[in-house]
Amino acid sequence: MSMTANQGASHWRTDATAHPLRLAVFDLDGTLKVAFSPWRYLHQALGVEDHAAVYRARFFAGEIDYLEWARLDAALWRGVELARVEDIFRHSEYRPGVRELFTLLNGHGVPTAIISTGLDIHVRQVAADLGVRRTVSNGLVVRDGRLTGEAVVRVTEDSKGPAMTALREEFGAQRQECLAVGDGPADVDLFAQAGLAVAVCPRDDRVRQAAHVVIEDGDLGAIVPLLTQHFGFPG
Repeated sequence: MSMTANQGASHWRTDATAHPLRLAVFDLDGTLKVAFSPWRYLHQALGVEDHAAVYRARFFAGEIDYLEWARLDAALWRGVELARVEDIFRHSEYRPGVRELFTLLNGHGVPTAIISTGLDIHVRQVAADLGVRRTVSNGLVVRDGRLTGEAVVRVTEDSKGPAMTALREEFGAQRQECLAVGDGPADVDLFAQAGLAVAVCPRDDRVRQAAHVVIEDGDLGAIVPLLTQHFGFPG
C-alpha cells in the first residue's frame, strides 16, 4: 500500500488521548469505486458518451449550470430499464481494501455515510452491500420500471459541506470525531469538517493538499491502521 502524510497531520493524537470516531463519511465514485464518474460510466455502457461529452464541455466552459447539465445527461437515458442500469452499476469495480475497512467500521458500530454527486440507484446498491447507514446523492426518476429521463439534484459540486454538517448534527459528532474520505474537489468541503481527512488517488493538487493523508495506490486498507493511530481503535 502506498500512502503519504501531509504536514497538516502533525496534530494527530495517539490512542492514549484519541477522540472517538463518531462518524465516517465517504465519497463513492473514485473513492470506494474505481470509476470516478457514474454519469460517464453509465453513458459509456449505454453508448451515449458522444452526446454526453458535448454537454460536459458546455458545463466546464460555463455555458450551462450543474442543474441543466444533470437534466441534459439524464434525458439521454429516457426509456432505459431500471434493471439494466442496476446491472451495469453492479459490475463497477470496488477499490482494494473497501470491504476490510467497512467490516471494521461496522464491527465497532461506527455510523457511516456516503455523500455523492452520483446517482441514488448506484449509491443504494453500495450502501446495502457495505452496510452504510446514511446516503445523500442525486436521483433518477423511475416509472413503470424505466427511467423517465428526469434527474433530481440533491448534491452539487458545492453542496457536500452542508450535507456533512447535517450528518454531524444528527450523530452528535465534533470535527475531530469524524473521518472523511474522498478523491475530488467537491470532497475538500468534507475534509474541512474531519479530524482525519484521507484523499484516495486525488484528482488535483487542491484535494491532495487539503487531506491529512494521501493514498496513492487506491488501497483503502491503508486507512485501517490510521484508525488506531488517530481514533484509538484496537490494534
